[in-house]
Amino acid sequence: MKKHYLSLLLLFGLLTPTFALTDICGISVAPDSQVAAFKNGDDVTVYIEYSTDEAAGVRIFARPFSNGSLSPGYAASGSPLYTGSGTAVSSFTFPSGSVLVDEIRIEVVKSDNSSVLRRTWVPVHFSFGSVGVNHFSYSDDPEISSFLLGENFTTSFQYDIGYPGGVRIFVRPYTNGGLTPGYSASGSGVYSGTGNVNANFTINSGKNVHVDELRVRITNDNQTVTVDEFFIPVNLYFSTVKITGIVPQVGNFPYSNESRTMTFDYSTTEAAGVRIFPRPWTNGGLTPNYSASGSGVYTGSGSTSSNFTITAGNQRVDHVRFRATNSDQSEVLLEMLFPVEYTFGNFLVENIILCPDSPARLENGSMVNVHYDYYNDEGMDTRIFVRPFTNGSLSPGYGASGSGLYATGAGTNEDNFTIFTPNNVVVDQLRFQVTNADQSQTLAEYFVPVHYVFGTVTVPTFNPEEGVQEVVVFPNPAADEAFVSFSLTEEQDVKLCVTDLSGKLVRNAGIRHIQADAKEQWTVPVQTLQAGTYMVMLEGESFRSVKKLVVSK
Repeated sequence: MKKHYLSLLLLFGLLTPTFALTDICGISVAPDSQVAAFKNGDDVTVYIEYSTDEAAGVRIFARPFSNGSLSPGYAASGSPLYTGSGTAVSSFTFPSGSVLVDEIRIEVVKSDNSSVLRRTWVPVHFSFGSVGVNHFSYSDDPEISSFLLGENFTTSFQYDIGYPGGVRIFVRPYTNGGLTPGYSASGSGVYSGTGNVNANFTINSGKNVHVDELRVRITNDNQTVTVDEFFIPVNLYFSTVKITGIVPQVGNFPYSNESRTMTFDYSTTEAAGVRIFPRPWTNGGLTPNYSASGSGVYTGSGSTSSNFTITAGNQRVDHVRFRATNSDQSEVLLEMLFPVEYTFGNFLVENIILCPDSPARLENGSMVNVHYDYYNDEGMDTRIFVRPFTNGSLSPGYGASGSGLYATGAGTNEDNFTIFTPNNVVVDQLRFQVTNADQSQTLAEYFVPVHYVFGTVTVPTFNPEEGVQEVVVFPNPAADEAFVSFSLTEEQDVKLCVTDLSGKLVRNAGIRHIQADAKEQWTVPVQTLQAGTYMVMLEGESFRSVKKLVVSK
């Protein structure tokens, strides 16, 4: 089916479509997917799902990047010829030296290495040196788990230590950029050579305590030197009530007014008991037009169920919010979001495959291909438009495929999008918009979270804070928006962006031309960011300033 690109840069002019015949989709990294420390000589292995119609095959390489360039001193595997479709394997290491890898570049090239067919970067935080701490595993699901106060969460890992005198390794819970109040944790022996460790912690006081990161700190034997430190994202809740064993009802495409039931286990230390309300959640808020069952008072431990439905419209439920209160509902004891995928109504979009997968960085103009299945029960022909969103609005400078007509029934489709300009645009959502044939009526809008950065990382080569004065980030912590104020000693262009602690770009506030000695203030929206610690980076032609920002919810 013929499609056309729609580009804001060309005032909605039509471009010629060029769907990728060589592509990469799922990318996985082992032994740890995002954050770890490795001893010199340890391999990081990358598995890349690929497809190609190149008769002679392609070669696929994974290479470490640091600060926007190939990491110095790396050693890496070569590539055989890959044909058809399958999984390519590539690895790298550092024989010596201390290096921090912040991205892995994936390149697909022609069999004779004459041209690059596909290129993307995957964000990571891998340090290489004399200390390896990796192969992390957990006693409970780190993506969402609930505990009673006093219950332990255990982190297991392997170590390989070549640091003189050995090291100590501490795993600590973090909340909103600081140590979680009320925690207690296991200590550390002095480790050298190789081995395995179990480290645990708990939270002893508080209600609805959310642990959003694990801080892994590696010190010398007497704790006077921090050898390495990194943060692992988690989603753990501690309170006087816990909710576990959540089982969503099967069937992801119910009709309007057709219920879906959530079955779950609970346990509480509240003597008067608790009430528990599962509610449908869509794109950061309660799903419109929902109806749900109430709650009895639950004491001790047990199992129960609750149901909800959507009474009108096409709605995609992406989470169920579990809120537990005391018996008279005067206090929230626990609130957590459990991921689900229900679409109520007459139009289903499912089995979404992104090529390359999110998160990733791409060059401006490089396409993200979006494959998905649909089911049209609207009783009319429809169109589907997939569009990139940034901070709740259409991404600046995007180009995207148009839509054919989709008749009633099931089908499979491919769309794509890119960002042509400006540099370093962050796409944080994809919107699937369904309309009638003449686009006079919007039938459905479904949002899917992603993380794509389009652009080139730049590294300053100047003294960090010469040329800027009085850089202040406030309020700090911030919940909805933060402000950055500063003044310059000389006129220049200035850009502002926000990254997480691994260096991944999460907000790009753009570029302004600033006069000397003028007080400047920028607004940074943070309401869609997860609670945690971020770095605000202000960069000009003669300076670079980095400040910490804590986002609270």
